[in-house]
Amino acid sequence: MAPAESLVLGTAGHIDHGKTSLIRALTGVDTDRLPEEKARGITIDLGFAALDLADDLRVAIVDVPGHEKLVRTMVSGAAGIDLVILVVAADEGVMPQTREHVAICDLLGIETGLVAITKSDLADEEVVELAQEEIADLLEPTSLAGASMVAVSSETGDGIDRLREELGKLVRETRPRTPRFGPSRLSIDRAFAMKGFGTVVTGTLLGAALESGANVEIFPRGHKARVRGLQSHGEAQERVEPGARCAINLQGVEVADVSRGDVVGRSESIAPTQTLDVELLWLPSAPMGEGTVSIEFLSGTAERRARLAPIGAEVFEPGSKSFARIHIDGDPVPLVAGDRFIARGFARLEGSGATLGGGVILDIAPPHRRRSDPELARELAVLATGELRSGIRERVVRSGMTGALEKDLGLEVGVDKQVLRAELAALAEAGKIVDAGSGRWLSHDIVARMETRLLEVLDAYHAKEPLRPGMSRSTLRGRLPENVPSEAAELAIRRLEERGEVCVGGEYAWRHGFTPTLDAKSEAAVATIREQAAEAALEPPSIKDWAERLDLDVETFRDLMAYLERGGEVVRAPGDLFFASEAIEALKSRVAEHFANNEELDTQTYKDIIGTSRRTAMPLMELLDDLHVTRRMGDVRVARNA
Repeated sequence: MAPAESLVLGTAGHIDHGKTSLIRALTGVDTDRLPEEKARGITIDLGFAALDLADDLRVAIVDVPGHEKLVRTMVSGAAGIDLVILVVAADEGVMPQTREHVAICDLLGIETGLVAITKSDLADEEVVELAQEEIADLLEPTSLAGASMVAVSSETGDGIDRLREELGKLVRETRPRTPRFGPSRLSIDRAFAMKGFGTVVTGTLLGAALESGANVEIFPRGHKARVRGLQSHGEAQERVEPGARCAINLQGVEVADVSRGDVVGRSESIAPTQTLDVELLWLPSAPMGEGTVSIEFLSGTAERRARLAPIGAEVFEPGSKSFARIHIDGDPVPLVAGDRFIARGFARLEGSGATLGGGVILDIAPPHRRRSDPELARELAVLATGELRSGIRERVVRSGMTGALEKDLGLEVGVDKQVLRAELAALAEAGKIVDAGSGRWLSHDIVARMETRLLEVLDAYHAKEPLRPGMSRSTLRGRLPENVPSEAAELAIRRLEERGEVCVGGEYAWRHGFTPTLDAKSEAAVATIREQAAEAALEPPSIKDWAERLDLDVETFRDLMAYLERGGEVVRAPGDLFFASEAIEALKSRVAEHFANNEELDTQTYKDIIGTSRRTAMPLMELLDDLHVTRRMGDVRVARNA
């Protein structure tokens, strides 16, 4: 269990039911800090305080406004809390914002809390009991069902000690709701300038710890900054653990560069998005939503206009859970899979204010597919389990032949490199995915399909070109779909080679066991070439002339010469000349005889030994250099072994 000081406790409840007064009675801190709040006696913005429940037990408190028009502010405060105090006035009972706040807590997945029945001094015992029954009925179908209730009076102090005691028990038993893994990120709920320090932002830190001096980025704006200082519970810190309320002094940005709704995180650790797939609970009190619905999207402290469309269905049924796609209007939102969100409409609804529903973000980089595609719904059902490894595998599988990059996977699932690599290694060990290199991963089934395709291509090539020994690897790679990266294609070729199904030599590949064969016409042509090569000795014709003599096209002639070259019957020299092997061996012997009595061989003497025109003499000199018989030194040549 996380240490208690890393937990955040939030308030919820109707306007003027005594949330701020209760916090003041518990902590001695007045969370109404704005002049307008003082004048009107209501909370307009988020208020913060620290609550010491014991010597070793401290929690941060976020006090949220209860006014209907300020529900967006309430959501931004509730997004970072681990447990909640639902505040209900004994003399009024459950009111509209009580219902909406409870619905929001349920949609945000807040499962731990208790109820403070305030203003108990203004109601008799029977009224308090009626309030308890009404509250129990309200909570019964929600994640807060069964929450304990304590009647209190912030004015007289009655019940405050018992409430503190109950809170202490609850806090010690509570596990963090907000994530304690993945990238460090703080959704900004306040931004202001402090004299002598500069820009300061506050919020609840999620993900991993954050240290003073760290380089950070303001998402989605892209501004770079440095953490000049950290503060938590009013005390300077060198390091703040996840789950804590904290203030960050930012160096390198002006206060005008940041605002509520932005996120502070390490550079390139979060991917702002405008399209996301979600699991959505449509409230029973919400009207049926048909087709695409315009909503106000709230997540963390961010607020955006958006469009919400069902996946695998045509409507949002009241009280139903389904998958949906959200298109954000305006600036992208910095999100991580697993984040919670609220969808609000633009008309007041009975029993839930304007809240239509909410749920969990499953995918911040959804594939381009029709929403009616059953495969999309199947994938989302896998992601909705929240199981990290299966979620990673699903993302690799759907990447198809393009493959998934490690960097993108890390952003999509919201975990650090070490965790991601461990999960990828486990999937590879299980034979589910394959490492293509360069940080790219493919599903095992996709690689198998690529291998099958390559074998089919090679078989077809050998059938069409039986004389040629193999297919160039670049051409072979090009026979895969265009979206296959070169490293993925090479991976498939390498795996086939390792299994002995394909042979690779230099830039060529061929099926294992394949040997070039000649048909009757080619056999006759090869026999003629052998005779003419022997007759030509060191004065062979050019390829073009030779092909014309044999009534062959140049490409076919080259294939036949390559066949003879592989068999060691001819030798190819620079200048695209082919010589009979016997003629070259005879020349090598004459050159060796020369070096038996001489240390050097000048060009003229070399030409005399060769006994041909310059057209073939110079290429033959270069050939013997290539064959390591001679070595050129200035204007002369010496024996290679000299």
